[in-house]
Amino acid sequence: MKEIRRDDRYATREKYASLRGIREAARRKLSDVEWNYLHCGTGDEVTAQENVAAFDRYLFDAPLFTGVSNPDTRTTVLGYELTFPAFTAPFGGGETLFHPDGMLAVGRAAHAAGIRQMVPVAAGHSLEEVRAASPAAVIFQMTFCGEEAQVLDMIHRAKDAGYEYICVTFSPIRQWRERMMEDRFSIPGQGTPSNFGPGKSDIRMLEELLDFTQPRWTWEQAARVMAASPLPCIVKGVGSRKDAYNALKAGAAGLYVSNYGGRTVDRVPAAIDTLAEVREEAGPDVPIIFDSGIRRGSDIVTAIALGANAVALGRIAALGLAADGEEGVKRVLDLLRDEFWSTMGHLGCSTISDLTPAIFRRRGDQRPN
Repeated sequence: MKEIRRDDRYATREKYASLRGIREAARRKLSDVEWNYLHCGTGDEVTAQENVAAFDRYLFDAPLFTGVSNPDTRTTVLGYELTFPAFTAPFGGGETLFHPDGMLAVGRAAHAAGIRQMVPVAAGHSLEEVRAASPAAVIFQMTFCGEEAQVLDMIHRAKDAGYEYICVTFSPIRQWRERMMEDRFSIPGQGTPSNFGPGKSDIRMLEELLDFTQPRWTWEQAARVMAASPLPCIVKGVGSRKDAYNALKAGAAGLYVSNYGGRTVDRVPAAIDTLAEVREEAGPDVPIIFDSGIRRGSDIVTAIALGANAVALGRIAALGLAADGEEGVKRVLDLLRDEFWSTMGHLGCSTISDLTPAIFRRRGDQRPN
């Protein structure tokens, strides 16, 4: 990959000068109900808030006269060369409310930024459409539930479309999102071909597919399907040593540390606080992707230093989509990459491999030796 040099980060004529500006633009464009849908968590939203707040407990050590002028943010994850360690996350089920191009715009923006896209099964456009829109669309997310044969059929369909990995998620029961309940919010039919067949693009079709009355899958079932899958599988939702052990034993090709942004169950630990133990359990060679709470380029630095190979960008990318479609997502990715670059330089980190726990002055309430 060609090295990207940034000599003056403050000289910009871009429409949005900061992530704050993008957030404010998105807020102006979205209704209160749409804003609540994007930002809600479950229950009292303790985990959703803690995901963000937890990053403040990881303080950097930035000693004088050790910085570097042009750190190299490039890396390779899952065989993909990335301009910085990021993917776009598989956020879906209503993303066309933010902009009609939805995942098509996200994929094009990811390609322009030199990273890759994870495409959700609940997208407003079919997996084939999203893949055709951008070569960055390489990972397809789907939930392991229902009949094993149906799941494998969908995996084969993703492979035929050109996807190279499957992101496995698990959803045993409906989430308790009170902001959505109070708003009486449901996602309207999006009027485009989806992954559920003609006339079945409404999110209710996803619930029908999941069929929450069915018995939940076991690790044994997941292992059978991953063994039969024509594509390697990355397991999302890992939040403990036990999760990491079970996923790898079942045949996962990678781990995805996440609590789904606090949108699945409340009062579980902040995702960033579980990352180091997952890395320790997995060992140095297993690819680990992280999401939940990423809001700034400095948050990406923290996640990489604690053991992630890359992060996945969900809500922050959705804000860009709401603010200005494809251009908004592009700007989000550029700003995150540049702040990541700046933070690395001030910490004296020339390359991604320099990002280790040694960059922290304090981890949680513990000072290093």
